[in-house]
Amino acid sequence: MKIAQLVSNLYDVNTFSDRAIYSHVAWLTNGLVDKGNNVSLFASGKSQTKANLFSVIKKPTSLLKISEEERKYYIHLLISKCYSLSEKFDIIHSHFNLLSSFYSNLVKTPTVQSLHSPITNELKQFLLYFKRNRYVSFSLAQQKTMPELNWVGNIYHGVDTKIFSFNKNPQDYFLYIGRITEEKGVHLAIKAARSAGVKLVIAGRSYPKEGYWQKEVEKYIDDKNIKYVGEANFEQKINLYQNAKAVLFPTQYEEVFGLVMIEAMACGTPVIGWKKGSVPEIVSHKKTGFVVDSVSDMVKAIKKINTIKREEVRQRAEIYFSLEKMVSGYLKVYSRILEEEKYKNNKKIN
Repeated sequence: MKIAQLVSNLYDVNTFSDRAIYSHVAWLTNGLVDKGNNVSLFASGKSQTKANLFSVIKKPTSLLKISEEERKYYIHLLISKCYSLSEKFDIIHSHFNLLSSFYSNLVKTPTVQSLHSPITNELKQFLLYFKRNRYVSFSLAQQKTMPELNWVGNIYHGVDTKIFSFNKNPQDYFLYIGRITEEKGVHLAIKAARSAGVKLVIAGRSYPKEGYWQKEVEKYIDDKNIKYVGEANFEQKINLYQNAKAVLFPTQYEEVFGLVMIEAMACGTPVIGWKKGSVPEIVSHKKTGFVVDSVSDMVKAIKKINTIKREEVRQRAEIYFSLEKMVSGYLKVYSRILEEEKYKNNKKIN
């Protein structure tokens, strides 16, 4: 199958990227190549991939000292390049929420879209113009946020379960890892950990200009019970997952997926997650973690964490959230779309 993968050139595509969209595209693209497909990746020029790489600029635009308007032009230039070559592909998989929609219906090659970010009201009014396009969700919860769209499949993210390997014997701490912003609910993880009397390690990018870091996080860091380790690189992240008793995931918005959860679960580490968005789909309540909706319930879950068998957590990740499962899922969707297109074209001829 000849497949084009299209993603913004704002950052590099790399399996070790700390930007979920770009690591996801890297793993998916490489997995498709490993399955024997002819894959072309449209991304920034420094992207790391097994596919044929097409770009319009060598460096990711986030590293260039240019205006936001110029960055947008580079993005449109990349999308335009992909669709100008559309006849070379059987299918195009776009990782743009909206922008590729302005191009996709101008060519015969079918496009399938992944929406990596929450569907805001601002975005929704424009997506309605393209509701008949083909969309693949990352969770059933995502489909519920806009059921009007033509959802053609649901495929969970996958992780390399060899790299995110199992650890049966964790150390004595709980972990929060991810963006340190109010919508991620870090302050709730801190409250729960302090109430439960357990150690909490926090890892992730902070945004001091927002004020949230100073108001809700920084003042509680004592390097003993509440410890901040900064942004963890790929190797550090795996080590943190493997040795945590559990990951606290107190998201306060409708989470599209939450890669953190399955990365932790692949290491055998249970997740205590807020009942928002995809969390109830990813975490099997009382089996691979706990689904909660209050700080008091999170405290209770922390105290019951030893009732969760880490072997069962790992098993769920292997069954539902492996790279093999993810790549096979996309290939099935691509094949079904191409069969539908073939049927429509034959019907027109007859």
